[in-house]
Formats: sequence, structure tokens, C-alpha cells
Amino acid sequence: MQRFVVLTIIFLVLFLLLVQVSLPGRFLTEQVGVDMQIGPRDDLPEPSRELARARRALGNLQETLPVFLTLAMLSIVLDEQGWLSMAGAGLYFVARVAHAYCYMKGLSPWRSVSFLSALLGMLLMVIPLVPHIWR
Repeated sequence: MQRFVVLTIIFLVLFLLLVQVSLPGRFLTEQVGVDMQIGPRDDLPEPSRELARARRALGNLQETLPVFLTLAMLSIVLDEQGWLSMAGAGLYFVARVAHAYCYMKGLSPWRSVSFLSALLGMLLMVIPLVPHIWR
């Protein structure tokens, strides 16, 4: 059951990535139209506020995603899917959703709070893995 929970959270995080990957394309199409979007994109205008925010939010997710996925997979491989790992993974997911929302809406300081909450979630995932360093 615990492995199912961690795997479900991994898939939810990957779905969030898919959503965030699609947002810049959507905002670019809104800004320049379909013809320019599917063309070579050589002479694009400055990005709109929404497009720039979507790109930065995606980049920010991509900075922490490899660490999260590594920790999640280690927790499965090392059979450490206890309540602390599940709570950490869940906190990471919820905080990343909140971060994306706050980033797109320009909500300060909530964007930073949600980013730090996601980091806290990863820290919670690390704690059960630490004893494996000495095994």
C-alpha cells in the first residue's frame, strides 16, 4: 500500500510537469497566433507576462524535480516508504502545485513559502534514507 502511495505521488508530480510544460506553448499561441507558433519562431516578440512567468515556473520545477524523483525512487528501492517519506512526497506535490499557482498569479511571498515547503518535503524524504549511507 505504501509503495502505491509513493508511486501515485510520483505520477501526480509527473502530471504536474506535463501541465507546466504545456503552459508556455499555450501562452505563446495566445500571444502570437497559431501560424507563428508552428513556424520557425525566428522573430518572436518579447514574451507576455504570462508566458514569461510560465517559463520561469517550469524552469523552477525542473530544478527540483530530479532531486524529488531520485529521493522517491530511492525510498522505493530501499523499502523506506514509511509515513515520513509519504508525508514528504505529498508535501512536495502540494507545495509544487501551490508554487505554480502562486508564480502564475504573482503572489508574493506565497510563491517563496510554497517553494520552501517543497524543499521541506524533500528533506522529510531524506531522513529515512540517511541510515542507508552506513549500511
